[in-house]
Amino acid sequence: MNIASAILHLFPGKSPLKDFEIRDDSDGKGPYIAEWNLEEPQPTEEELQAAWEAYLEAEANKPPELTEMEKLQKENALLKAQITAQSERSDFIEDVIAELATQLYK
Repeated sequence: MNIASAILHLFPGKSPLKDFEIRDDSDGKGPYIAEWNLEEPQPTEEELQAAWEAYLEAEANKPPELTEMEKLQKENALLKAQITAQSERSDFIEDVIAELATQLYK
């Protein structure tokens, strides 16, 4: 378990080294919370394990990051749709003006 990631999953927006500190003394006991500077109570080992599992699940279900090319293709499709919509609106307005002109000059 990555304790820092579990804590950040429980408390989004908090800052390691400022709000809490994780240490590993290389004594075989593994990492632990050395300092806790938050008003919220320090999470228990069980809460940290549950948060770690929730974090892993959230990461696994996160949609994949788009490549630069995919982002540009998506943006291009959106821009094309916007241009088409603007063009259709412009055609409609021209038709309305033409109809009004024929009514006016009868």
